[in-house]
Amino acid sequence: MVMMTSLRIRGRHCFAIFICLCLQLIICCATLGKDGVHENNALYTRFDPIAYYSNSAAHGIDITPAQHRQRLQQQQQEQQQQQQYSYDDENKCTTYLAPSSIPNSGLGMYTTQPYRTGESFPFPEIGIVLSEKNRHYSVSIGSDVNKRDSEKLINQYPWAAQSLTLGEYEVGFGEVVIPGLGMLANSHLGLVNIRHSDLWKIQSWRDGTDSYVRSDSFTREDVGRGAQSWHGRTLFSANVNIGVGDELFVSYGDEWFLGRERLLGLVPLGDDFKEADRLLKEFSQNNDMNDESNYAQRNANYEKMLTEAHNENPRLRKALPNNMQDVPKAVQMGTARFSAPSSNRPVEWLEENGACIDNIISGVSTIPQAGRGAFATRSIQKGQTITTTPVVTLERKELHLWEERQRRGDGGQVMEFMGHQLLLNYCYGHSNSSLLFFPYAPTVNFINHGSVDDANAEIRWSTLPYHKGEWLEETLEGMKDMLKTGLLFDIVATKDMRRGDEVLLYYGKDWEESWTNHVEEWMASMNEEDGVDDDGPILNITERLGLPTTHDLNQMDQNPTVRTQQEQLQNPYPDHIMTRCQYDPPEAEECTKSSAALGLHCQSRWTVSFDAQHIYPCTILTRTSIQGTDWYSAKVEVPVKNKNEVQLHLVEYMTRDAVRFVDKPYSRDQYSYGVFRKEIGLPEGIMPEHWLDGSEEEEEDVDDIEEEKEDVGEVVGAEVMESGEMGGDDGSST
Repeated sequence: MVMMTSLRIRGRHCFAIFICLCLQLIICCATLGKDGVHENNALYTRFDPIAYYSNSAAHGIDITPAQHRQRLQQQQQEQQQQQQYSYDDENKCTTYLAPSSIPNSGLGMYTTQPYRTGESFPFPEIGIVLSEKNRHYSVSIGSDVNKRDSEKLINQYPWAAQSLTLGEYEVGFGEVVIPGLGMLANSHLGLVNIRHSDLWKIQSWRDGTDSYVRSDSFTREDVGRGAQSWHGRTLFSANVNIGVGDELFVSYGDEWFLGRERLLGLVPLGDDFKEADRLLKEFSQNNDMNDESNYAQRNANYEKMLTEAHNENPRLRKALPNNMQDVPKAVQMGTARFSAPSSNRPVEWLEENGACIDNIISGVSTIPQAGRGAFATRSIQKGQTITTTPVVTLERKELHLWEERQRRGDGGQVMEFMGHQLLLNYCYGHSNSSLLFFPYAPTVNFINHGSVDDANAEIRWSTLPYHKGEWLEETLEGMKDMLKTGLLFDIVATKDMRRGDEVLLYYGKDWEESWTNHVEEWMASMNEEDGVDDDGPILNITERLGLPTTHDLNQMDQNPTVRTQQEQLQNPYPDHIMTRCQYDPPEAEECTKSSAALGLHCQSRWTVSFDAQHIYPCTILTRTSIQGTDWYSAKVEVPVKNKNEVQLHLVEYMTRDAVRFVDKPYSRDQYSYGVFRKEIGLPEGIMPEHWLDGSEEEEEDVDDIEEEKEDVGEVVGAEVMESGEMGGDDGSST
């Protein structure tokens, strides 16, 4: 880039600049092959501009080189904004891992940086979709009733799929794992101070949680497709003013606590704390708290109130102080804050007792095919801890994926092992162990692989006193059944780092060999005439070079009209894209007519809807322009609650704002066959020897005994839904 420092440049300077630009152009062209691809990096080609620009117009999107440059510049500006800090001192830690103020809740997150209401937490996080996890796990365990009925630690953490941008429509039934605030922050329903940033729900043109690294240029030659989550930009923001030293609390939703009463006991809900505040205020007004002569009567009155509260609602009783003497303090602080008085810690206490966890932030990786990476936010010396992260323990079988190979005459299914959930790529383990570790501190899951020479960090067991090192003596089965966390990793610098350096871990020899084999098999499949190599992956991955993305199609200024069903016969949208309509189904009496013969449940006029969850598959039937405004009629498929069926609604006079382009279920890369899956290797000596049980042989056994799994046919196909996954701020759950 030529930077001009003056408007007046002498002629010979201009000529010199012109010569330099020409030389750069010649050098650039000399490195290109016949297809316009850098030959020395052909394996990692992600973008062919000539094909992109020539093909885009045929699919209804006119993208010029200038517009593409503008998009890239905007993405770079947004990325730079993400990496700006609201403090000047880069040595000031703003986020700490320390014991939670909620009793028996392990570790939590604290901030030394104040946040105003609506201000975003500055560390974007990854979101990983678990596709029908419980159904697949039921196949893995077969007829083992003990395992089928047992709780699993990872099941305590997933959020409802709508926490990600349209995440609930990616698969048939999905849950979402969100590290950082999504897992490490605890939930106190009376002190919730941070929530998901979800402007995409009301501003449909936003990408929401989708990453800046776009997929609109991906081809089938890109061997890294499907190996990382598309959702690399999950953000949280303050929903109240947050002070220095405050613990960060998210809302898991009422249903999460109600569904885990057996594990957690009675936990007061948000409304319980509000009612407790009202009762204490009323009690204080009716009883003179300063009258010592009336102490016995006041105490009797308070005990009576506690008994009545318990009989009415035991959770309400839990929100009230046990002793009358604490009533004045609880009234002053509020019952929620009174229940967790240490929810605000002095900065000095955090510095002494906590671990700094804001030394890294996510950004676009410098590694080809890696998506996003983790970058140092301050200088770090060799031997210093970059960050500390708790880990969830789980077994490989929890991440197995199965597919029906054939259906028996009695209705049962013969299942074939197809691979692993995407979560495997973010887990750490040993190739000879069935036990895996998933770290969930902020940003740690963006750390990419570096060669032995390039890696500048390594994993070690933590030196913090909160690390339960005695668990390393636990049996393998005991760790698989563990329902709480206690093990911690330290990620330690093996080289000096400067602010802005990408943090790289050596994933291990097994991981490197798996990646090399994956590349060879992938490219072999590309050379087959039918796109399928009998010994390699089945590449059902969508070719997207030059095709518009859902992001492009949802830009109403560039794509102001939606093609009707008839128009799409001549000019279809890409096969992997479908339309959904934002629509609030009316009550039966509001339907103008229905027709059982036509299968039409309801015909009605469209009304403005602001609920992003009411977005249903739809087919655009007609488009009529009236005084410059397009009005659409659409056939909308509305699911019937608690039933596996849909009702057809004919909706008239719908505006362009109501139509949303989305990817079809299972069409995103991570759900394709043959995409890369491999856990990250732990350094030698980290995994205790008594946890090595020959994992690779176990997976072969699963593959060998698929014929014996015919007796699980009754289980497969029925969703095994855990009650109350994390639903979000409104307490909803899928």
